[in-house]
Amino acid sequence: MNTEYIIVDGAKGEGGGQVLRASLALSMALGRPFRMVNIRANRPKPGLMRQHLACLRAARDICGAQVTGDAINSVETTFIPGPVKPGEYRFDIGSGGSCTMVLQALTPPLLTASGASRITVTGGTHVPHAPPFEFMRDTLFPWLEKLGPRLAASMGRIGFMQVGGGSITVDIEPVSTLAPFDASKCGEFEGAHAHIRVYNLHDGIAQRESEAMRVRNFACLELGPGNIDIDTQTRSEVGPGNTVSVTVRRESGITICSAIGMRGVSAESVARQAASRALFFVKADVPVESHLADQLLVPLALAGGGSFVTEKPSSHTRTCIELIPLFTNIGVSALRQSAKAWRITLEERS
Repeated sequence: MNTEYIIVDGAKGEGGGQVLRASLALSMALGRPFRMVNIRANRPKPGLMRQHLACLRAARDICGAQVTGDAINSVETTFIPGPVKPGEYRFDIGSGGSCTMVLQALTPPLLTASGASRITVTGGTHVPHAPPFEFMRDTLFPWLEKLGPRLAASMGRIGFMQVGGGSITVDIEPVSTLAPFDASKCGEFEGAHAHIRVYNLHDGIAQRESEAMRVRNFACLELGPGNIDIDTQTRSEVGPGNTVSVTVRRESGITICSAIGMRGVSAESVARQAASRALFFVKADVPVESHLADQLLVPLALAGGGSFVTEKPSSHTRTCIELIPLFTNIGVSALRQSAKAWRITLEERS
């Protein structure tokens, strides 16, 4: 075990939780200790929040790590990993923090573990600024399976940011070695489908969101009454919440584009946000959507390389591009190919 700390500046890149999640995944998978300073320094409330602390402690348990600074508001932590231990785990965020973001850190090192794993995380399944459950199950996991492992995800109960209480369970059948892939072509557009959820809110919200997506601006998505599903519940125990997701089908796979209802944001705005994201992705004519790109980088780095074509790199993607060379001998480049397409390539440095 290498005992020399990799120093990670948490203020670099997007300066939020992404740098912590990616560092944990790389550290666990490669057995490389790190020390992180300036955790979430670019956020209004710097330091570890409950979701990030849950992520750190879950990673600790999976590999028997030695950890310091694992406390709310901590702006510095050290993490010395032990061997990754596959098995069955349950983690509770203790709030409506994102389950999928916790799983984002835990999944990569388990893709090549010595045995199968089942991870259940309790918290928020559909929260702002985080991939929803459906994105992980239908978009991310099929792409990760191209590397060789088998993955499955199920949602025990939906959970929104206000109260949490949702749960996601992930099953991982690992492989001994990950296989890199190249994704250059997206194939033909095969249609779109929308899903609206409204829990413990006014029934009219769903109708307004449906109508907002059936306008000329989104005509090429062909979202009519026959392919917009509406799920309304007025006496649900999960608390008030609203989500709109648009599923884009292409030959290369399924991509979920979503938006979460928030206080002070109109129903029409939520629907337009989801539909606009889907429309932009369709017109970009690339196989990998921008929110997927950053989640593929760490697994591809662990596979030793690979490449894909995506939209303009997000701040999360650029954070991973900067971080991966600190932990590995993999270099990452992002080169613009056209007005809307970028090729990201990972390869060993000479």
